[in-house]
Amino acid sequence: MSEVTRLIVVRHGNTFNSGDVILRVGSATDIPLTETGMKQAYAAGAMIAELGFDPQVIFHAPLQRTCQSAVGIAASFPDAALEETEFLSELDYGSDDGKPEDEVVLRLGIVEDPAAITPDTALDDLRAAGKAALKRWDAEAVLPKAWYFLAERAGELEKQWQDFAALILEKYTGKTVVAVTSNGIARFSKAILPGGESLEGSLKLATGAFGVYEFSDGAWHSTRWNVRPQL
Repeated sequence: MSEVTRLIVVRHGNTFNSGDVILRVGSATDIPLTETGMKQAYAAGAMIAELGFDPQVIFHAPLQRTCQSAVGIAASFPDAALEETEFLSELDYGSDDGKPEDEVVLRLGIVEDPAAITPDTALDDLRAAGKAALKRWDAEAVLPKAWYFLAERAGELEKQWQDFAALILEKYTGKTVVAVTSNGIARFSKAILPGGESLEGSLKLATGAFGVYEFSDGAWHSTRWNVRPQL
């Protein structure tokens, strides 16, 4: 498999334990992996090795959760270099960053269609609207209206992934490269695909999961997406 140029995009492992208050974790909320999250990182590395892939370099965002995940993956590849890359850092969700996810969902629902809100509108209806907005974000990378300020960053990410893929072809032809990032960033990696080709299923990667792109016939193609090793 050494002749194939390959990019493996990995989402960091869990940052919350069962029973914790789940927060909207963006670039302004730098928290470490849980014990389970670290196990997920080791498991991702082990599965990548089992597939016969041998990364030459593991790029990662500078946040704790991505640094620790990169180290866990690297345990299976002692000769791989670790390299910090800023563009892989998660999005900054502004006033929602670091807030409980339940609060964020409610606010997103309010902003989605404020003209439709009446004194009789139930909070559960607003939460449903917020959850629907998040579902579109996860599945299709459609920004909730409350996150309008991320539109420019989203556009930049598509170009950054394309530039990153070009760098891989320039410096690592015939090699395997890993990029450890967060869910908000990973979904835009689809920008390296040729027109008309998309990822299978939702754009969202589960924690500790990964996707694989391979370069053939002059273009990048997705061969796996949202592969999550069992612990």
